[in-house]
Amino acid sequence: GVAWTGGSLVGSLNPDNHGYRVADGQGGYIITNTHRKYKRTRLNADGELVAEDEDEIPSNIVVQFTDREGSEVGEALDVPTSAGSAELGTLIRSLLGEDDGEGDRGHIPYAFFAKVTRKVSATNPTTGERETKSHTDEVDITDYASLCAFLRAHREHVSTEQTLELTYQPLALFKVRPVTRCTDTLPGHTEAILHVSYSPDGRRLASGGGDATVRFWDVNTSTPRHTCRGHRDHVLCTSWSPDGLRFASGDKRGNLVLWDPTKGTASGTIKAHSKWIT
Repeated sequence: GVAWTGGSLVGSLNPDNHGYRVADGQGGYIITNTHRKYKRTRLNADGELVAEDEDEIPSNIVVQFTDREGSEVGEALDVPTSAGSAELGTLIRSLLGEDDGEGDRGHIPYAFFAKVTRKVSATNPTTGERETKSHTDEVDITDYASLCAFLRAHREHVSTEQTLELTYQPLALFKVRPVTRCTDTLPGHTEAILHVSYSPDGRRLASGGGDATVRFWDVNTSTPRHTCRGHRDHVLCTSWSPDGLRFASGDKRGNLVLWDPTKGTASGTIKAHSKWIT
């Protein structure tokens, strides 16, 4: 169970009381004072009152969600520290009244940020004296597997005894659906394709491969236009001129070949580099 020496639960008669914790299976947590900074103790298996390990991350923490304008969303909630960005996203969508009608693939994803204040000591260039200043960073919670991982990484700067303010932000303003259909497949190269590029007008596609060929394709009909042989090694890069009238390709031996993409013929070969052209 949970034992209390005075005051009330979070969100009722004592809004400054942020010490609510669930039982850990061995004994309930006890709040020993009503100050902003609490000293946690718990009952061990023998019923004795012992100090809680300072390095131990509590199983729950009080969280207040806010938007980018600083407006609070809902009341402060007691959230398990095992929750990650997916669980936090489900919680904020519930608070906002959003409907996940299309399942997990259809909802809007959210990012969550927490403010971490650090004290930095530096020498004042004018007086030469050491000064301590506070510096606040906004840390992306989604970079951590869970709230517990975030709290453990920033335990020196974030108190688990105070309300953790999380700012939410949508990652997209529309529902994103995955691409599940391939429109066309263009067979032709006998070795791996190492580079492709579209013409400036988007109507033609060029590809270079390990078979030492450059191939031009008609994008609208998905058919080959020209197969060009002028390289003696892997074609590693391809590039169109801004007007789309010229084309260049470079290979593993450092040779640069210029092409007429309309006719599919080489207009010149340059030994440009002693090694690969990438």
